[in-house]
Amino acid sequence: MDPIALYEQKLHQTINSILGIDGVLEKTHYSNTQIEILHAWLVGFFINDYEKYLSKNALPFDRKNLQITTQLISEGMSSISVEVLSQYKTLYTKYLELYHFVPASVDITQKINTLERLGLQIELLFNRLEVGHFFILSKMRSSIKKAFYEIAIIQNSWSVPLFQENIDNYYFEQNGPEYDLEEAIEQMAETILHQLGIQ
Repeated sequence: MDPIALYEQKLHQTINSILGIDGVLEKTHYSNTQIEILHAWLVGFFINDYEKYLSKNALPFDRKNLQITTQLISEGMSSISVEVLSQYKTLYTKYLELYHFVPASVDITQKINTLERLGLQIELLFNRLEVGHFFILSKMRSSIKKAFYEIAIIQNSWSVPLFQENIDNYYFEQNGPEYDLEEAIEQMAETILHQLGIQ
C-alpha cells in the first residue's frame, strides 16, 4: 500500500474510533464527570496511537494534527482544536492508570504498562476529581508536586478554579514537604484515607 493510502486508512480509522467513544461510554454506569474524564483520556489514547503510527511508518503527513482536527470539526466536534488534542494526549500519557476504567468494548489492542503510583490510588482520583483537575495535574513535571496536589484537591474539596488559584499562589512551595519527599507524600495519602474512612 502506498504511503498516502496508508495514512488515509489510519486517519479514517482514528476518526471513527474517536467518534465512537461517546456511544460506548453512554452504556456504562459511570457518572457524567467520569464519562468526561474517560472521553478525554480515550481521545488522547487514539491521538497518541495515530502519531506513533505515522512516525513508525515514516509517513510525513499531519505532523501538527491539523488534518485530523479539521476532519473531527467537520464531523461535529466543534470544541476540538490542535491544542485540545494535545491536552487530551498529555492527560493520557500522564494518567495511563485510567486504562483500568475503560470499558472492555473499546478496542485497545496494545498493552498499557502502568507504574506503581505515588500517593493516592487512581480509583479515588477517578471518583473525586473532575477532568479539569486532571488537565492541570497532567502539566506538572514533578511527580512529588503532582501527588501533593492530588491529595490537597481531595482534602480541601477544591474546585478546578480554586485549584488553579492555589497553584498560582504557590501553595505547594509554601505547604509541600521539604525532605523525605516520597515518604512525606505517602504519609499524607494515608492520613487523608483515614479521614475519608477508606483505610
